[in-house]
Amino acid sequence: MSDTITEKQEANGGSSPEFPYLTVLASLLTLFLFVALMLLAYYSPDALAPSTSEDQETLDPASKLAEIKAKNQAILEGRPETGTQMSVDAALEKLLNQLHSEKDTLPFPKPLPLPPPDSKVKDKDKK
Repeated sequence: MSDTITEKQEANGGSSPEFPYLTVLASLLTLFLFVALMLLAYYSPDALAPSTSEDQETLDPASKLAEIKAKNQAILEGRPETGTQMSVDAALEKLLNQLHSEKDTLPFPKPLPLPPPDSKVKDKDKK
């Protein structure tokens, strides 16, 4: 095996390979860059921490929930200020009318289930 090594050295001009200065320099540069970025991240303020400023108003969760429910209901009803084109009921009716044809052999689309009876009517009947 030593014969093959000496043959390769002789083919290269008889000199041993040079020290890889460029590789060492790039490795050390990467190491120091990594350390610098780690120190920067360690000492920088936490961007994800909740702010402690008193300018932000903390809303009551119940009022926030009521506001979200009102927005959702407005979208379902198709109010123009929400950006919707039509209500859910109108869109469902339009879709069902488009899907129905004389060639239908399957019970498609299924009829919508009946809404539950009013509980107020049941209470009056019980009395």
